[in-house]
Amino acid sequence: MTLIARGIAFALAVAPGLAYAAKADEKMTDARLVALLHHVNQDEIAAGKLAQQKGQSVDIKAYGKQLVTDHSSSDQEVMAAAKKAGISPSDSALTASDKEMMRVDKNKMEQIKRMSGAEFDRTFAQVLVQDHQHMISLLRDHEGDLQSPELKTLVDNTIPVLEKHKDLARKALRNAPPPANLGRTPNPPTRR
Repeated sequence: MTLIARGIAFALAVAPGLAYAAKADEKMTDARLVALLHHVNQDEIAAGKLAQQKGQSVDIKAYGKQLVTDHSSSDQEVMAAAKKAGISPSDSALTASDKEMMRVDKNKMEQIKRMSGAEFDRTFAQVLVQDHQHMISLLRDHEGDLQSPELKTLVDNTIPVLEKHKDLARKALRNAPPPANLGRTPNPPTRR
């Protein structure tokens, strides 16, 4: 496993908890939800396309296709619900924590883009499991903050899709080959 992959693995272990802790006390406004979901959908579409291009395994390639399909549809649903609620997506509705989370996610994807083969597949799946779990928790924790009935329904319909994506990423991770040698050099044979 390369140094980059180890760094991402460490970030995966630490970052979601830190990002979530910062968000726990922030109120979810309808406008913030629309902006977040729009950004997340765009990022997941890009991630899905990346998985289709660089993925080695059939699972990762299929997962990438599913991400593109579902998040394209989800973005249309977000825009329709936002229009009914009289909201336009605007970055001004995002909090500093939201913007930091997006920056961290962008950096993770930039690092993943530099990977290939089994390392790409494993790291991509790990990142997507964490990202989907984080978004599911965020939506569940803040659904009661929402005012618009359309957006509440959207959240109710979105969570099962995100759960499915998380499960598909876990499956891809389970089926991925183990890391080559975890960065260790094999022990040389001993001479007697």
